[in-house]
Amino acid sequence: MSLAETDAAFLIARPEFRRFLHAAIQGAGLLGQQAMASGADSALLAFLEGRRSLGFDLIALAHRGQEQAVRSHDPLGLTTLQAVLDAALCAKENRLERPHPRTRYDELPDSDGADAGANDDASGGTGQRRFAPPAGRR
Repeated sequence: MSLAETDAAFLIARPEFRRFLHAAIQGAGLLGQQAMASGADSALLAFLEGRRSLGFDLIALAHRGQEQAVRSHDPLGLTTLQAVLDAALCAKENRLERPHPRTRYDELPDSDGADAGANDDASGGTGQRRFAPPAGRR
């Protein structure tokens, strides 16, 4: 069965497909080491190598959707693999939601109750505090 370049281009442009492909290549064992080459029986090694081969075939099929200039400079499909990893890492469900917005340190009050950005003698008129180096380091 042949996958047309237009179909592959349509699929690889979708972040949902790239996340699906990430799950497929993780399941194929491309991104992790599941068995040691020494000590494992030959049937297990053949099975794992078949899974890895299928993962590489999936990347090659998806890589057909890249532009011709990308395919000619990247015959191994590393650009497609990078796009798949980026889509998986940047997925909305992987983002941390912060319950409170970050506050800037210069907006926090000092321990004496004065604003850190206040214009006082220690700031020299710049609105920023200057701190002396620790004793013995001058």
